[in-house]
Amino acid sequence: MRRTPALAALFAGAFVLSAATAAPATAAPKGFSVQITAHTMVEADSNFVSSLDGCDSGVVADGDNTMAHFTPWGGSFTGNKEFTCEGGDSGFTIALRARFGGGGSTGSWTVVSGFGEFEGVKGSGSLVGIPISDVQIDDVYTGTFR
Repeated sequence: MRRTPALAALFAGAFVLSAATAAPATAAPKGFSVQITAHTMVEADSNFVSSLDGCDSGVVADGDNTMAHFTPWGGSFTGNKEFTCEGGDSGFTIALRARFGGGGSTGSWTVVSGFGEFEGVKGSGSLVGIPISDVQIDDVYTGTFR
């Protein structure tokens, strides 16, 4: 019975020693806010402006996997959007899921790849589309890159 306090002290010492030698936790990569406004034209490549350093503007195009589904009250869009920064040396591709109607669109996006300055970038956010004319909508992407 007298061994119990000794064993408890031994285990407590081992616990303190293991806690003191444990590796420190590493922080997740720090993200930064991003806003991109794509001046989306019906059936044409479109221009965009952004808050991204080194990618103030460029061209955005539909990827090969885009699909729009139209209904009497609006529709939906799924697929990739390919953003190429001015100069063509860097850019990124996002996967977009959006619903649209007469009042505009809403959706969510996730970065699926990047090249140049955006190689390895991750990110996600939301989309709000604001109708400008019968052939243009301003798609405003807000979110975080990391």
